[in-house]
Amino acid sequence: MKTPLLAALLLAAPVQAETIHPDRAFVLNCAFSQSCISGGCGEEDYNVTLEVAGAQAVFRDHHLKTTMAGGFDPATGQISLGSEPSDGSSYFFSDFGDAGAVLSIHTQSEGQALVIAFEGRCEEVQ
Repeated sequence: MKTPLLAALLLAAPVQAETIHPDRAFVLNCAFSQSCISGGCGEEDYNVTLEVAGAQAVFRDHHLKTTMAGGFDPATGQISLGSEPSDGSSYFFSDFGDAGAVLSIHTQSEGQALVIAFEGRCEEVQ
């Protein structure tokens, strides 16, 4: 009885994310079509570029350029990156391939913590 339970637990255990290979470099163009903020959600037209080199990336939008670091899960293809806090904001990004991408900006407004979440898709520039 213990063997099937142990096998099920081992299969359900999460796989550890691996560091992105240091020689892997690519560019992602991401288009986010929906955003949510504490007051609700709506349509969005927010485009960003991520220039990924190993476990580091440069995040760019129309007014910001910041560095990010993260990891890659080879089992799922998911890449996740986070920025260091700067000017009162932090950026967190995950690309799930065909399932889409999410970006959240953690900041503050009028003395209150605020999260802005975006959903969209990314394509690797060839």
